[in-house]
Amino acid sequence: MTGHSEETPEPAGSDRESTREPPADLPEPVRRWLAHAVPIGVPAPHSLELRMHGRIRVRRWWCPFEARQTLTPPTAFRWDARVRGPGGVRIVGFDRLDPEGGRMVWRLFGVLPFIGATGPDVTRSAAGRLAGEAVLMPAFALRPDVRWEPLDDTGATARFTVAGYPQEVTVTVTPSGALASVSLPRWGNPDGGPFREHRFVASFDGEATWDGFLLPTGIHAGWDATGEFIHYDIDTATHH
Repeated sequence: MTGHSEETPEPAGSDRESTREPPADLPEPVRRWLAHAVPIGVPAPHSLELRMHGRIRVRRWWCPFEARQTLTPPTAFRWDARVRGPGGVRIVGFDRLDPEGGRMVWRLFGVLPFIGATGPDVTRSAAGRLAGEAVLMPAFALRPDVRWEPLDDTGATARFTVAGYPQEVTVTVTPSGALASVSLPRWGNPDGGPFREHRFVASFDGEATWDGFLLPTGIHAGWDATGEFIHYDIDTATHH
């Protein structure tokens, strides 16, 4: 399957480094993934804009949604979504992380407050989300501040920092080089208890090429404590 995003001309004098062949000292699964997913000699993107659709669990209901997301690891993301809730209720809002911290703002029909949250716990949880979703920009794995440790012939763990919080993100890779899953200890309270680290897992199926980069298209994600709460398909991906 191949995407059809428009190529964006590189501005004159851009300081973006070009992608390179995976270094020999990377764990073999990571080399296999990057050789599969990252073209050589193209400008490494700073950010990625995604459009997606899928279903998300809101309390006990599975609800369809459409969303746009911008990822700029390791510093920021923003996810804007429209969710069609039970009984035709429309839920509109965003999750984000930026230098000011993490924030969640969701409103019924775009007007009535539904969810509003900020503070250190929200920021730390959002940092974990961005760490896990950084794999959607596979060239990020080549950054010098990302340290890789091998696990076995299918997996490796990346260590880096997001919003001041250390992250440990484990990827598993198929023999062909496709990304199979990502997992990490992520700060949160999915069970309604105090905030603490819970294992968060996302699995992938399907791939598409966008601007030369091969990305997963079908994503299923959730907490071990409470199970999957979101699954979606990426419709378009544009690198900047």
